[in-house]
Amino acid sequence: MLNVKENVRRLISSIYECQKKILINRRYIQDLLSEGNRNAVSLLQDEINRLQEKIREFQVELNERFYYSHT
Repeated sequence: MLNVKENVRRLISSIYECQKKILINRRYIQDLLSEGNRNAVSLLQDEINRLQEKIREFQVELNERFYYSHT
C-alpha cells in the first residue's frame, strides 16, 4: 500500500510540474506576441501540446493505479 501511495504522489507531482510549465510557456507566448516576435511561439506551442499529452498519460496511469488499489 505504501508503494501505491508513493506512486500516486509521484504522478500527481508530475502532473503539477507539467501544468506549471504550461502556464510559464503561455505567459512567455503572451510576452513574445506583445513584442511582435512570432517566430518562437510555434516552438512553445508544440511544447505545451507535448506537456498536455504527458498530463493525459499521467492521469490515465493515476486512474489505473488508484482504481486497482481500491478494488
